[in-house]
Amino acid sequence: MSIRIVVSGALAAALAAVPALAAPPPEVDAEQPGIDAGTTLALGGSVSQQLAQSFTLYRKGYLSHVMVPISCQPKAVVHVTIEKTSAGAPNGSVLAYEAVPGHVFTSVPTPAIGMRMIEFTSPAKLGPGQYAFTLTAKDGDCGVYPGPNGSSYGGGQGWFIADGNPPGWIELFDTGGVRDLAFQIYVRPL
Repeated sequence: MSIRIVVSGALAAALAAVPALAAPPPEVDAEQPGIDAGTTLALGGSVSQQLAQSFTLYRKGYLSHVMVPISCQPKAVVHVTIEKTSAGAPNGSVLAYEAVPGHVFTSVPTPAIGMRMIEFTSPAKLGPGQYAFTLTAKDGDCGVYPGPNGSSYGGGQGWFIADGNPPGWIELFDTGGVRDLAFQIYVRPL
């Protein structure tokens, strides 16, 4: 019996000396990093506007986080989903969800333009293909900086839903034409 304890103790000491295998760091797999600092899109507001961006992943992995240039009222709560798409638009099939308090996206003393991280506590394991992230604000308003005018990202497109419009997602546009959101998608490769 004492030999078993000694062997078990020796095995435990040997295993403790072996470094744990760390998960690979997240890498950018989809992005449209250009920011139009002269335009802000409402998220929430009197028309309960929601925003989305479809994107294409090229490898299998865990979608760890999304980066977007956003600034919110401290009392707002931002709901973020990763969804499957139909005809390029989010289709309501939620693969990952996160709720983030607005104070995380508040810049003091004035809003500063830059990407803010939304990390998923339960990352979705995804294969190559097209997906979308959606943004919804509750209990307060936010502003999201879009990408430049035009379709600057070839792997997807920007979308919005707002009260008073036809139901369903509408391609994001303004007087300059269609546009994408500014964003980055990070994946931990498998």
